Amino acid sequence: MRRLFGVFSPGRLLLVATLIASGYFMFSAGTNFMHSYRLAGDEARQQAEVDRLMEQQEQLQQIRDYLRTDEYVEFMARRVFGLVKPGEKLVVVQAPAPEPLEESPDLTWWQRLFSR
Repeated sequence: MRRLFGVFSPGRLLLVATLIASGYFMFSAGTNFMHSYRLAGDEARQQAEVDRLMEQQEQLQQIRDYLRTDEYVEFMARRVFGLVKPGEKLVVVQAPAPEPLEESPDLTWWQRLFSR
């Protein structure tokens, strides 16, 4: 029994216990640091996403506000529905019809394509 106690003296037991506790605390601190580092990165990405979405929301609100203006309503009434104000005349300009191309039956498709 004395021999066993000589190997595990109180000083050595205290040293081993201190090393184990120190190792545990260092491991715990390291994992907490890594977790905090990952969370900080996630927070930065989430904040960037929030900023992007806020900017997109602002743009959509500006578009919505423009679509509610009298200027846009008048534009759509004139352009899409062809409406005019009293006293105005509607003028429709038509482009001339394109001339049909003559095709030679004796030419191959690639000769017809590049001969124009």
